[in-house]
Amino acid sequence: MLSLQSLTYLQAGIPLLQQCDLQVFAGQRIGLTGKNGCGKSTLFALIRGAVKPDVGEISLQAGKAIAFVEQEIAETNQSVIDFVLDGDVELRQLEGILAQAEHDSVWFEAQQRMEIIDGYSARARAAQLLDGLGFTSNALQQPVNQFSGGWRMRLNLARALMRRADLLLLDEPTNHLDLEAILWLERYLSRYPGSFIVVSHDREFLNACVDRIIHIYDCRIESYTGNYDDFERARAERLQQQTQAYQQQQKQIAHMEDFVRRFRAKATKAKQAQSRIKALERLTRIAPVYMDNDCFRLQIDAPERGPDVLLRTHRMSYGYADKPLFKKVDLIIQTGSRIAVLGPNGAGKSTLIKLLTGNIKPDSGEVEVSADIRVGYFAQHQLEHLDISATPLQHLARLAPDQNELTLRKFLGRFGLGGDDENRPVATFSGGEKSRLALALLAWKKPHLLLLDEPTNHLDLDMRDALTLALEAYTGAVILVSHDRSLVRAIAEELWLVDSGTVQLFDGDLDDYKRWVDAKRAQSLAGSHTAAGTPKPKQVARPNKRALLSKQAKLEITMSTAQKELAEARRQLADPSTYTQRTRAEIDQLNAVHVALEQKIADLEETWLELEMALEAS
Repeated sequence: MLSLQSLTYLQAGIPLLQQCDLQVFAGQRIGLTGKNGCGKSTLFALIRGAVKPDVGEISLQAGKAIAFVEQEIAETNQSVIDFVLDGDVELRQLEGILAQAEHDSVWFEAQQRMEIIDGYSARARAAQLLDGLGFTSNALQQPVNQFSGGWRMRLNLARALMRRADLLLLDEPTNHLDLEAILWLERYLSRYPGSFIVVSHDREFLNACVDRIIHIYDCRIESYTGNYDDFERARAERLQQQTQAYQQQQKQIAHMEDFVRRFRAKATKAKQAQSRIKALERLTRIAPVYMDNDCFRLQIDAPERGPDVLLRTHRMSYGYADKPLFKKVDLIIQTGSRIAVLGPNGAGKSTLIKLLTGNIKPDSGEVEVSADIRVGYFAQHQLEHLDISATPLQHLARLAPDQNELTLRKFLGRFGLGGDDENRPVATFSGGEKSRLALALLAWKKPHLLLLDEPTNHLDLDMRDALTLALEAYTGAVILVSHDRSLVRAIAEELWLVDSGTVQLFDGDLDDYKRWVDAKRAQSLAGSHTAAGTPKPKQVARPNKRALLSKQAKLEITMSTAQKELAEARRQLADPSTYTQRTRAEIDQLNAVHVALEQKIADLEETWLELEMALEAS
């Protein structure tokens, strides 16, 4: 469907992508990875035709359409629902024709096409997309320009998903989403009928969504079969094999060069020496494996021993005029606590963190911070408060004017801000570099308690891994709000749920939380149908709990079998040999099986959820 051949793209005369080849086939689900600045967004721009390659060709099969998420923030007073519907260009064209009074042949053809593309249900489908991305039904008719930049990026995503396309390009779609929306997007992409390429720094998101990884490294594109975990294992093996092959070749070269040096001048050995010289010239050199120059390990030093209780709230309440968030909340945070805060969008997770830091005051009740402890607070809005004209060294010197420059430079080096970076003004920094600087300034204080609100935004996978290791080694208390499930699983020992005006311990893990989100969404949808006039179902006797458990167990076996069959179908579709060794009819049949299995699993999951809700009610 899509082919890149010998593609080279220069940036300021320096190769960003060089001699890259890539084939994308129908039905593939691809994750695009690589360090920040390696060329991922540029590759998307090349595929879209927004920029042209310096060398090589990009070809898209005739008649195939590409959808992508606009990065510009829309400034329009158009309603949310109409803005999203505009993503389907053909739909809008057909609606324009059907709005004409004259019913000619063009009008009737448009009506037939409208039925084929299921255009009459487009508004309902757009509403479902918006619901999944966190928009309430009341928001659908509101003007787009009344929403913040983050919410408008969600609208751009919904608009791209609304377009019927053969290839969907998603550039870090989870950056502006909370965990609930990410879980919804995972399910949506698992059923997406076309191919997609997604850039993401979320390990679990990639593991759930993709069956192939393309990795940009050293200006080249490497392709791996499987999800992100499979890619990491395969790449580690490839690098190890390359290292061993390089070392073996270096021994061979050294031996041949030593022979040439010793016998080149001897008449009896001259011919053999010349033969080895020619062999050296013909030898295809294996490149050594270089470690990335910007690899580093974050380090957050342990604070001195503090009191057992670091912070507590007493009957804390807070809210807005039209929306109370917290009512008489009592919390205790102790030394060594490792807490992740979960909850639906808008429930007040970030507000809770601000209350605990003292950035905002409760309407009633108290937030008590123990004397002589230091609290470190990280949030994305803090990046805007960095002095863009100052360097990292100047920022740190303002915190520690009595420290010598060498000490400050060594400390910044822990956060990958050594060398030239420590003397660059913040105005030239990427989002990831700003985040590292903010974390460095926070770590300098050796806090007893870390309050982290989405600390992984703008960080690539390597940086996220480094932050995870640093927090695992940190011995102080941590309260974390994050949609990065890998970080939450590694760090949190307790989960707090913010919902319906309360903050309470969540009894379960992240998988249990996912089921809780699904059940809450199902209840919300059921409530909205009833409110819209759908008659309530007749009351029936509750089924026996043992019977429900038996049905659920059988269903899980069926789901497991279907998921294995789907995994095998995806593997075959991701294998290039499928398209060279099978007929067109066989490939179409395999695609049909793939789509049918996805629908079957979706139906089974819905039935499982209904059983789970029935068990909770029984």
